[in-house]
Amino acid sequence: MNNPSLSRRSLLRTIGILGLAVPALAACGAPTVGGGGSTSSTSSSSSAATSTTGSAAQTSSTTATQAPKAQAAASGGTIPLSIATYAGIADDWQREAAKTWQTKNPNVKLTIDEVNYADAPKKQLAQLATGTMEDVYFSGIKWFPYSCAKGAFRAIDDYVKTTDPGMSDFFSAAVAGASFEGKLYGLPYLMHPGNNALIAFNKDMLAKKGVAMPTDDWTTDDYVKLATTMNDKANKIYGSNYFPNTYYDFCSLARTYGGDDLTADGKKFTFATDPKSVDAAHWAVDMRVKYQATPTQAESGQQAAQLFPSGQLATSTAGTYSILGLGKTVGDKFKWDVVLFPKGPTGIRGYQGFVECMSIFSKSKQPEKAYDLVIAETSKETQILAVVKYQYQPGSRKSVWSAPEVTKINSIFERALKWMSDTPGPFPMPYNLRYSELEDKWENTSKPLFYGDVAFQQGLQKVQQDCQTIVDEARP
Repeated sequence: MNNPSLSRRSLLRTIGILGLAVPALAACGAPTVGGGGSTSSTSSSSSAATSTTGSAAQTSSTTATQAPKAQAAASGGTIPLSIATYAGIADDWQREAAKTWQTKNPNVKLTIDEVNYADAPKKQLAQLATGTMEDVYFSGIKWFPYSCAKGAFRAIDDYVKTTDPGMSDFFSAAVAGASFEGKLYGLPYLMHPGNNALIAFNKDMLAKKGVAMPTDDWTTDDYVKLATTMNDKANKIYGSNYFPNTYYDFCSLARTYGGDDLTADGKKFTFATDPKSVDAAHWAVDMRVKYQATPTQAESGQQAAQLFPSGQLATSTAGTYSILGLGKTVGDKFKWDVVLFPKGPTGIRGYQGFVECMSIFSKSKQPEKAYDLVIAETSKETQILAVVKYQYQPGSRKSVWSAPEVTKINSIFERALKWMSDTPGPFPMPYNLRYSELEDKWENTSKPLFYGDVAFQQGLQKVQQDCQTIVDEARP
């Protein structure tokens, strides 16, 4: 991995990519565990399957908005319901929340499955084709719109109007990430502002050189000055490790400069056509090439995540999701702190909302019960539980980021709240939903530019042309 950010989600980026006809993420973990094949008991494959050929494309979004008739309670008076949760210790809070909900709904027989993040996109479409999808399912922003387009989920606007889950409490970017073409297809349980949203800094290192500690009011120019001042190449100590490893990482920087790398309708890639985006690219290249304030490409390898804890970086990019674990990694080696990413030349601090949400299977026989479970999984109480007990980051609700239980852990969460509340930051999804192809193209073409292996204009135009070629393709 070339991005040396301290990043839980950047590690998850290595999971694989969506394909053309059947978008999927390549598996990177253990096979699905938990309920196993028991999920088929929650719906009839003969009535819910959308095509005998296994193609999920035949399911219409119109059908997905119609409330199915409730399935009669099974013998013994219990209602079968199932949920697919994000596998892994860090997300055990999802299973605890489901079990708590189960105790409050004794008339429901709840099956709790675990699905690897990497497997979820392909698994969702396969289950959609066979009618065996769990009633409630988690999704990541990378593949969620595609699953919506194929009819995997039920629009829940009607339920929200009847039973408001506290929509005003969600970040606007989080709601946008749980929506598709004007309809709400889920409730968000997670939103973070990007892999490079924060800058951690070594307080001991800065103090030793007599450098003032950065604050949330600093600018990109201040960042360059600090990084170059702290640089000590002879001893392999660097001032920064900033690198736009993904096109959406760069999107945050472009927005910081007042631009973007994708138009609002997702139909044009604007990396080299938006002057503000070009300014942002210049800044990123100069930090690495002109000022040489970052590790070399060879040093930005598999051990990159250890450069900051080992004292080889004065500052390090970080996500809000990595702060709770960073303290354990650094331990008592040195004193450190964290600030928001700097503001751009006009006082803007951009970001993109990386969202995960819970949705209802379009053919669920118990959509009302499923909706109640979705509310429970995305509630304020559940999100605080995730932070306090499981060291998860604050989720998709503004009230969680300002909750006393959370702010006492680190003040950065409350400081990020106003920024994320006042600044729109929708995820830059191409209209044709070819996220993985676009991301692949970016990674394959942008590194020579940002590492200075090619002339700036040459590299800029190469990235622009290759990425626009992907954006120009039709939806698969």
